Amino acid sequence: MAKRRILDAAMALLLPLLMAYSLIGEAFHEIAGTLMLVLYGLHHWLNRAWWKNLFKGQYFPPRVFQTVLNLLLLIFMIVQPLCGILMSKHLYTFLSTDGLSSVARAIHLPLANWGLVLMSLHVGTHLGAMLPKGREKAAVLGCLGAVSLYGVYAFVKRQIPAYLFLKLPFAFFDYSEPRVFFLADILAVMVLFSMLGYGIMKLLKVRRKAK
Repeated sequence: MAKRRILDAAMALLLPLLMAYSLIGEAFHEIAGTLMLVLYGLHHWLNRAWWKNLFKGQYFPPRVFQTVLNLLLLIFMIVQPLCGILMSKHLYTFLSTDGLSSVARAIHLPLANWGLVLMSLHVGTHLGAMLPKGREKAAVLGCLGAVSLYGVYAFVKRQIPAYLFLKLPFAFFDYSEPRVFFLADILAVMVLFSMLGYGIMKLLKVRRKAK
């Protein structure tokens, strides 16, 4: 359990750094992306029992929601690193990618933002198991709720909807802005969608019990 928590925390910390892209430098971005892929592989290895049980048992709405998210993330973690490798200017220059880098670039940016949303939703589906009990739980949820309200503002401020739906073909960064502000905004967006994932799971479980 401890290994999983450490691994998941490392992935959560890497995600906003990857979203910073130009702010952290292209070489570091490629290193961080490669590390994320490795961590994702380890995450699946530690949770390989999920794959063994994929076709076992009944599929109620909460499990359907989690399974769809997991499969979408699997597709993301195959396509996104592949696009990154095709665009590489540092780690993977030994590979011949003539004629493919422009296509990969067009896919990489919107997919990065979809990955931010999907990973955060995924975290939210497991948030219930990570929360403390009693009053502490209410306090933690209250804090996360407050952060997620700012996350709505950050989601719009950083033009993430435009990236998601291909309205902006290039990433725009304010290089005069302290990097910590950008990272804080991305973390707030992560909290927003984690809380959304948590809320969806709670709603689906309540509806299942009601039936």
